[in-house]
Amino acid sequence: MRTAGTLLRQRLADQREALRVAEAAVRNGEPQGLHDLRVAMRRIRSALATFRPILDRSVTEPLREELKWASGRLGEARDADVATDLTDQLIADADLAGLEDEAVTGLRARLRIDAAAAADVVDETLDSPRYAATSLLLDALVSDPPLNEKAEREARTVARKRVRHEVRRVAERLVEARMPVDPSDPEAPYDHNEHVTRLHGVRKAAKRLRYAAETARPVTGKRIKRLGKQAKRVQSVLGDHHDAVITRATLRHLAVDEASGEAAAFLLGHLDADEQRATRKLEERAWRQIGALEEHVARDE
Repeated sequence: MRTAGTLLRQRLADQREALRVAEAAVRNGEPQGLHDLRVAMRRIRSALATFRPILDRSVTEPLREELKWASGRLGEARDADVATDLTDQLIADADLAGLEDEAVTGLRARLRIDAAAAADVVDETLDSPRYAATSLLLDALVSDPPLNEKAEREARTVARKRVRHEVRRVAERLVEARMPVDPSDPEAPYDHNEHVTRLHGVRKAAKRLRYAAETARPVTGKRIKRLGKQAKRVQSVLGDHHDAVITRATLRHLAVDEASGEAAAFLLGHLDADEQRATRKLEERAWRQIGALEEHVARDE
C-alpha cells in the first residue's frame, strides 16, 4: 500500500531538485530561472501546508516562513521586471502624439534603473547567510520528513481529503471576495484596496488547490487532474490581474515623483488609464474562470 507519507516525500524531493536547478539557472543569469525558483519554493510551502495533518508542524512551519521570506524578496525583482515589460507594451500600444520623446525615453530609463536595483536584491538574498541556513534546513527536512503516525494512512484517501480541504479554502476566499467593499477610503492606493487584496487571496488559494491536485495526481483519477487544471486557469488570469495592479502602482508612484517631470507625469496618467481598462477586463475574465471552477466542483459533489 502506498502511504500518504511516501506520496509527500516524493513531492518534496522532486521540488527540492527543481529548486536546486532553478537556483543554478538564476546564478547563471538565465531569465527563466527566477520564475522557476519561486515556483519551486511555493510548491514546497504549499505541500507542507496542505499536508499539515501528517507532519510535525513545529519543524515545518519555521521552514515555510523562511521560504516565504526568500520568495518575497525574490518577488521584488520579478515585480519590477513585470512592471517594466508591461509599461513598454503600454507605450508601444499608446497614441503618444504630441508627447516629448524625452519623456518616453526618460520613463523607460527610470523603470530599468528600478529593475536593476531590484535585481540586486536577488543576489543579496541568494548569497545571504539566512538563505544558506534555509537551504540546509530544507535539505534536512527532505531527507527525513517529520512525519507522524497519520502519514502511514493510505495515500489516495489522504490525498483526496486534503484536496477537498483546499477546495473549501478557495470557497471561503470567494465568499470574502464577493462581499461589498467599504468605500470609506476611496483614495486608498489601488494595489492596497480591500477588493484587490481579496482577489489576491483567491489567487493564492487557487494556487494551493492546483498544487494539491498535482501532488495527489499519482494516486487519484482524472477528476482531480481536471480540477487542478481549472484551478490553474483561475490562478493564471488572477496572476495577470495582479501584474496589472503592480504596474498601475508603479506608474502612479512615478507620476507623483517630481523628478519625473510634467511631460512624463502626463504620459504616466495616460498609461495608467489604459492599464485600468485592462485590469477591469482581466477581472471579468477571472470571474468567468472562477465560475467554471465552481461548476466543476458542484458536478463532482
